Amino acid sequence: MKTTKLTLNMFILLAFFTVACEKNDDGPRVIQKEYVLNSVSDPMIQGTITFTKESETSTLIRIELEGTEAGNSHPAHIHNNSASEGGGIAIGLNNVDGASGVSETTVTQTGDGTAINYEELLNFDGHANVHLSSTAMSTLIAQGNIGDNATANMPNDSNPDNNNNDGY
Repeated sequence: MKTTKLTLNMFILLAFFTVACEKNDDGPRVIQKEYVLNSVSDPMIQGTITFTKESETSTLIRIELEGTEAGNSHPAHIHNNSASEGGGIAIGLNNVDGASGVSETTVTQTGDGTAINYEELLNFDGHANVHLSSTAMSTLIAQGNIGDNATANMPNDSNPDNNNNDGY
């Protein structure tokens, strides 16, 4: 009887530790917002710009373009105002690599040193521009409104939450 009770207690203890040590495979919650980058001078080039919250003070900005070519490097920026208004550069981004069509930049501040976080970027009065090259800055290959101006470039839907990937 004593052996059975000891075995039962050990089984219960083992079951408790197994449940208590279960790993959560869901991983951390990713908070991000995606915006459309429309083609401008080359109808084959288009894509997205995605803001991903990394911390309370930093945001990963990722541009992904389709239709770019290896060997090219495309300067990218976030500008003030909507795309139709135009405006000065607010935040410089890493160039888009022609081979992959990707640029990634971690942002904590604007070009003038003002701190900016994920939530502030989502409310920013701005747009993103991707240029043909550093020697052809006046030629845009992709452009799209971001933040407060984003409803102007929602594809096939006037719902401003259409491209909202917050929390997913």
